[in-house]
Amino acid sequence: MTASRLVHIFKLMAKYENDNSHGISLCTVAAEVTNLSGASILLDSADEQFTALCAGDDVAQKLMDLEVVLGEGPGIDASRSGVALHEANLMSPESTRWMFYAPEAVDVGARAVFGYPIRIGAARFGSLSLYRDRSGSLSSSQASDAYLMASVIGRAVLAMQAGAPGRGLVNELGGNSTLDFTFHQAAGMLAVQASLSVKDALVALRSHAYATDSSPVSLATRVITRQTLFDPEMGAWREELGA
Repeated sequence: MTASRLVHIFKLMAKYENDNSHGISLCTVAAEVTNLSGASILLDSADEQFTALCAGDDVAQKLMDLEVVLGEGPGIDASRSGVALHEANLMSPESTRWMFYAPEAVDVGARAVFGYPIRIGAARFGSLSLYRDRSGSLSSSQASDAYLMASVIGRAVLAMQAGAPGRGLVNELGGNSTLDFTFHQAAGMLAVQASLSVKDALVALRSHAYATDSSPVSLATRVITRQTLFDPEMGAWREELGA
């Protein structure tokens, strides 16, 4: 069964590689394999700072932005815990673990969310997040496919980090994907401006993005281009007029 599903996944990868000059869209493949509405992938650094790899659609992108800004959600928690996390009904969640994320996720169009750790052995380095636009639990086959897809993604990321040559998936992960380190670059700039640690700067960026209803990447871009500045003397953010 697993072998046949792997063949199916690799066929989908080949399909999207042929259709997309920028390489394989892992998020699109993940959503199609699991028969869910959309998917996103977060990568985790050693100090638990998360970076977006891809999002399959606008809703998945917004959900991923929410996780990065709020520091909670299925993907972040799955990566931290190493176990899959499901919320089958965001309209009436079974627990209060995502007090901030859950209502915001409903507002952007999700009704059920699922997070799977990306891991190789004991090493965890990210997560696959999936959402559906209607409530309901995953079937056993959907859950199995999600685990399998997370495993494929893990090996793909390792191949990229090892510098494996060739086209296709490695090329996608090696520079043509939506992997974006803009947020971390902005945090570095903010750390210097405000005499903060990089970790505190990341928290400050996330908080300001949430307070101003901005996506993390759009705020980071404004910080890098000096359209949005933090005044350390005033302890406040300001916008540069005409910038």
